[in-house]
Amino acid sequence: MIRFRMFRIQTEQFAIIEEFLPDNENLGFEIGLNFRYADLGKRIACAMTFELYAEQKKVLILQVSCEFEIHEDDWDSLCKGDSVTIPKNTLEFFAIHTIGTARGILHCKTEGTSLNGIIIPPINVAEIIDKDIVINIKNKTQK
Repeated sequence: MIRFRMFRIQTEQFAIIEEFLPDNENLGFEIGLNFRYADLGKRIACAMTFELYAEQKKVLILQVSCEFEIHEDDWDSLCKGDSVTIPKNTLEFFAIHTIGTARGILHCKTEGTSLNGIIIPPINVAEIIDKDIVINIKNKTQK
């Protein structure tokens, strides 16, 4: 297991587009996920976007990023030459933590509104993240 710590949370975007939900049974979520390598090194950011739809109309947007610092010894074990490989299972941990954080942010941001009962549903991140990420640390590009 790779040791890491979450060291930064950012709400990059939040917007309530429609305050009223006609039917909570017909809600849909679209989810976006990406990972970024921090210039400071040994840090990976997981950014997720959640868009809520009701009756094919966008109701709410939430974009959250959580930054994770990988323990130096573990980072070094992932490095091979000018690249570092972040394993799929570690990326899944980052995504799961980010989803949980997004649930809390959504609750806080919608408190006192009719949207407060909305909870981000369970998400199988293993279906979304299909492989390790290889980062060229010399040029800071992902493969």
